[in-house]
Amino acid sequence: MKIKPYISIIFLFFIFSFQATAETKLHITTGFTPPVSDFYRNILKEVDKRMPELSISFEVLPAERSLILSNQGVNDGECCRIPLIITRQYKNLIPVNHSFFSARFSAFAKKNRKPIEKFSELKPYSVGSVEGWKIAVNKVKEVEPAETHIVTTPEQMFQMLDKDRIDYGIVGYLSGLKSISNLKIKGIRAIDPPLIEKPLYIMLHIKHKNLIPEFNKVILNMKNDGTINLLYNQLLKSL
Repeated sequence: MKIKPYISIIFLFFIFSFQATAETKLHITTGFTPPVSDFYRNILKEVDKRMPELSISFEVLPAERSLILSNQGVNDGECCRIPLIITRQYKNLIPVNHSFFSARFSAFAKKNRKPIEKFSELKPYSVGSVEGWKIAVNKVKEVEPAETHIVTTPEQMFQMLDKDRIDYGIVGYLSGLKSISNLKIKGIRAIDPPLIEKPLYIMLHIKHKNLIPEFNKVILNMKNDGTINLLYNQLLKSL
């Protein structure tokens, strides 16, 4: 009979030990597709390693669905967005303070085309872009080029460039490089600097706001120790 108190103490010890070491599981989604989503996945794997109290899973979803489910708290966060735009509509999402990736929208053209430094310079030309790349499409439509072609995939746009059906194509930099590689097209380049470059941030559901200081610390460390540059350059080499 005297053993029972000790059994109870041991039982309670294991319960509290488990609670103290239990991981917080975060399911983070993205509306981006490869190759950008591949980069996000690799970054979040490294964040997971450096935050032992977390277990991070990652999934690619349609862009709007990813935001809606994260805002509802069904998923735990979204990677990655422009906070000023997103928080107007999705008020339960709050940004981590440090960005590790900037969306670059570049003009692509054959090598004999003159460099384009701003959208207004596209006006005399035949210009293509891709549905879903809202910032690029909206900017092109504002300019009202001589011809505008909005296609459904980057590959379609680059095939038009290759056949001289358009003069310039506007799309995300990494997606453009991947499409050129997939199609094995020669003689098309991304014009530097990009027409638009906007830093993007991980957006966590408000229920996880207590994790933001630790996310900030880890991402800043990854920037300072070169890990983010290393992973990004590895991605560029693969393209």
